[in-house]
Amino acid sequence: MHAVTSLSAAMEEARAHDDLLTITRETNPHLEVAAIARTTDAGPMVVFDQLRGYPGHRIVTNVFSDRQRIARWCGIDAIDLPRRLADAALNPVPSRIVSEGASQAHVTTSGIDLFKALPLAQQTQADAGCVITGGLALVRDPDTGAFNGSYHRMRVLGPDHTCITIQAGRHLLEIARKLRARGERRIPISVNIGAGPAVLLACSGSTQQTLTPLGYDELGMAGALQGQAVEVVPCRSQEGAWSLAEAEYVLEGYIDTDRLVSEEDSGKDGEKGMMPEAGGYMGRAWRVWQFNVTAITHRTNPVYWFPLAVNAETTNLMALPAEASVFDACRRISPRVFDNCHVLQAMRGCLGVVIRIRRKSFRDEGLQNNLAFGALSAHSDLGWVIAVDHDIDLTNADDVMWAVITRSDMREGLMLSPRAKVSGMLAEGDAAGTGRKVYIDATAPFNRSDRYERGRFENVAIEDWIGAEAAARLRARQPDYLKSMLARGY
Repeated sequence: MHAVTSLSAAMEEARAHDDLLTITRETNPHLEVAAIARTTDAGPMVVFDQLRGYPGHRIVTNVFSDRQRIARWCGIDAIDLPRRLADAALNPVPSRIVSEGASQAHVTTSGIDLFKALPLAQQTQADAGCVITGGLALVRDPDTGAFNGSYHRMRVLGPDHTCITIQAGRHLLEIARKLRARGERRIPISVNIGAGPAVLLACSGSTQQTLTPLGYDELGMAGALQGQAVEVVPCRSQEGAWSLAEAEYVLEGYIDTDRLVSEEDSGKDGEKGMMPEAGGYMGRAWRVWQFNVTAITHRTNPVYWFPLAVNAETTNLMALPAEASVFDACRRISPRVFDNCHVLQAMRGCLGVVIRIRRKSFRDEGLQNNLAFGALSAHSDLGWVIAVDHDIDLTNADDVMWAVITRSDMREGLMLSPRAKVSGMLAEGDAAGTGRKVYIDATAPFNRSDRYERGRFENVAIEDWIGAEAAARLRARQPDYLKSMLARGY
């Protein structure tokens, strides 16, 4: 991610690689922008240049929708992203405080009106209203001085205030509790909308992963990813708060921990829908703390980042730090046997993970189970772990399912754990956030591996037989599963 230290720079890099789709037709932020973002999911970055009711404003989405793009920024193959993020987390580059930054080119401290200052968008008719989905809350730990960056949905409730939904166990909540214990009821923070890809990615990890525990400084990980220190600048209106110098928009303000407000107009707690969430369902609305805005700053010609929680953009952002945590735990347990890990899209970011192994002798039998236990411990939100052999494409759900169906011995290879902490997005999760974890050993027994050998075919250039145009039509019809097998000679 060298030289791509802002969202604007990332857009230009994508444009240079024909990886940016520009919508020039006027688009309504009410429902239309989200509908197009959903329709273009897993494709190029999408920027809306003409927004109804917001002349001069722009929205960008699907920034992280494609792992190949993220890997290109890192200069590696997509399959190596877990290792790259794990190494970055363990070798942080400390952030640097500067006196001024591009994010403060324009500052508003009076007459604040979020409805006019930001091109706020609503996703579906059933949503509670306009929600800031890409707001990165930045706060400094009062004990360690480490910066904590995290995402929290924020429905705009008035011209100068929103709600901020902080789930149990999140580091921002723990820092707020520290400050409240000292008698500070207002928590000064900045909400940064749009920043360098390294920062947005590093701050997307869950609270529940061992690689970035409470007290870890995510900006250091971002610095390692982008090859230079992340710059932060003191906020203009909040003493003790800092913002990202390269952010597109910044909302300065404070969390009022004495004031609870409802995310949804009826005020009913946990009964009404809020917006489509990463799990694939409508999230529930809750009574949460209020965030009061004391200043709005932004770059010259800023772009508003609007990720959809249900899109691959968000599930990739959740999955990659989770994979990094699992990768680091498993390579510590058995670097000899562990190969790689991947969160499939259906696993919705952090609900499950596939780990791939390569046993070299009969003495390695059973290590796949130790690795699975390590994976479950590395990220407590995980509810499912599937172990597969080295011949499986762990990024292809069909190949993983084939291994589960043809190699799993459900008498010996299926484990249901006692109740433990899981993500609230899992079906079994209860009000306390607990559920049973599932582990499936979909590996072939080492002493019978010859019975699970797959046939290998000769590699041919089909164009030599049917011509280039017919070959292109053929490949367009073939499913990804078949393409994956053909690429490996099966």
